[in-house]
Amino acid sequence: MSDLQKMLLVIGAVIILSVLAFNWFQERRHKKHIEKKIAQNTNDPLMQEISEAFDINEDVIAQDSREQEIDLTSFESKTEAHVGLASDLSSDYIGESDLEVPIELDFLDEKISFSMDLVSQEGICVSSTGKLQEVIGSMPKRVQILGSNRKQKELTIVSNPDSIFERLRIRIQLTDRNGPLSSEQIQQIVSDVYAESVPTGAICSQVDIAFESQRAIDLKKFSDEVDLLFGLTIERARGQALPGEHILGLAKTLGMSLKRNGVFSLRDSDGSELFTLENRDNSPFVESEMSQQSISGITFLLDVTTVKEGIKTFNKMAGVAKQFADALNASICDDNSEIVTDSGFDVIRAQLTKIYNTMEELEIPSGSIVAKQLFS
Repeated sequence: MSDLQKMLLVIGAVIILSVLAFNWFQERRHKKHIEKKIAQNTNDPLMQEISEAFDINEDVIAQDSREQEIDLTSFESKTEAHVGLASDLSSDYIGESDLEVPIELDFLDEKISFSMDLVSQEGICVSSTGKLQEVIGSMPKRVQILGSNRKQKELTIVSNPDSIFERLRIRIQLTDRNGPLSSEQIQQIVSDVYAESVPTGAICSQVDIAFESQRAIDLKKFSDEVDLLFGLTIERARGQALPGEHILGLAKTLGMSLKRNGVFSLRDSDGSELFTLENRDNSPFVESEMSQQSISGITFLLDVTTVKEGIKTFNKMAGVAKQFADALNASICDDNSEIVTDSGFDVIRAQLTKIYNTMEELEIPSGSIVAKQLFS
């Protein structure tokens, strides 16, 4: 190796070490800036929740780093409704929603569904009872099959269509975010099940179609009243843009991870999503592009019906929004770009309290399994 080659290697090593040192210095300075901002707001009532939201350990940081290695070259379009139509037996007849982590739906709750029982002393199974399996697969809402026999008297979810039971219960969800079953749809479901089961000798229970269709309408009316997204927007005065690099740094520092659909998410210790952060213009965030972007505004969103301890979660979201606003020299605004004052936050809390009380009265509490089934 010549002296020139050795010199070039040394120069290259020095340049690489210099870049690494500069990046480390920049990251350290940015984190100190965020910590200073947090310390300055310790007396703010909104910030009392912030220590819980920002309690990030090494395992969480490592997990976030792994999640952000996901290929972000393509994104699914954002939808407020995660649609779960009829599925096959491999997923226990529960349609999987369009979420990164599928919701564990457990037993389909009777409060939001109607049932048909098929009974046969000779034994009955889904796959050999006429075209019952086809009928189940074509139903327009979630459907779940339960079975029982002499050895297993308690109803359990049927995962194998060839399993033989003395009793099958077909449970169908009445409504979801796509709308309720109509009277005609319920009539068609009942007729189809009768047509395939009764000729085999099975006895099929009766369904009060008018009653169940009214239940579907009432449930949809209730869901329309409470199924809301509460948003807080961060923007600067006179339309000044926010630097994407700073938004990315803040989100990472505060423990948020970037999902496949280009939306940041903050989760609790159990992995449940608390709230999200998205681009105000609905275009997805791409980590590799954010450092070069100027962003008009960002919006924090709370899915009211799917989080537990909704008021506490809203306070956390408000605290995080305040940290972003302070660090970015911006304001917290509503959909009309009007600044949200302390009294405005109180109004939102009052609205949320009313919603959560209504859900409790109908025994569909926010964040429960039944709520996740209904609002999906």
